[in-house]
Amino acid sequence: MGTSKNLLVLSLALFVSGFGLTLSQAASADDIEFPEEELARESTLPVFDKQRAVLNRNVITEKRFELALGGGLEMNEPYYSDYMFSGMGTYNLSDTSAINVQGLFWMDGLSDYGTQLKAGNPTPPNAFPSFDASKAPHPVWAVFANYQFIAYYGKISVSKQTVMNLNLFALAGLGYINMDSVSTVGVNLGVGQNFFITKNFGIRADLRWLIFQGPNPPTQRLGPTDNPSGTAFEDRIFYNGQIGLALVFLL
Repeated sequence: MGTSKNLLVLSLALFVSGFGLTLSQAASADDIEFPEEELARESTLPVFDKQRAVLNRNVITEKRFELALGGGLEMNEPYYSDYMFSGMGTYNLSDTSAINVQGLFWMDGLSDYGTQLKAGNPTPPNAFPSFDASKAPHPVWAVFANYQFIAYYGKISVSKQTVMNLNLFALAGLGYINMDSVSTVGVNLGVGQNFFITKNFGIRADLRWLIFQGPNPPTQRLGPTDNPSGTAFEDRIFYNGQIGLALVFLL
């Protein structure tokens, strides 16, 4: 028992003396300074000699033609059919700009509301006269020349093994609108997106606004026996919103 106590006391004495020696050496240690230029550095610098908007671009559109066929809907047309067809050709001057020629063809016929107005309701208390909007001039076909600015090119992963390339664009242009018995000039504004499934095939989605001045159907009587000329109507400015979807082929 006495031997164990002696060993314990000896161990504590050695530990205390060693700890004290360490403190004294630390207190007497000198500060060591190194030149700043010799210290290791870790940094990343940008590369400015090869500026490119997008690396590893899969779909090259510069100096290539695009042909597109599709259809669409008019969002705010009260009297006539909402459906339309479209065809367009685009030449890409560069990755960011293009010239676009667009043809629009409206389907003939009246909307549900226009059909109700044509049928009329002569029975009180909800009587209203017949109004046949098809007798008034309205857009039949149009051709527009647009400048197209491609603002963004990117990629989206649809699944783990497929990547879809896309670009976002805006367009603006002027065109001719045929309204059967009369014609007018209009402005075409829009934004859209190309989704390229392959390097030569894709889908184009458009949101457009057609602004033009034309005959206003309610300014003339359009009953069963009325048949006014196209110039008899008062004019108004139309702001027609359109949604378009088309198949795109890159040549």
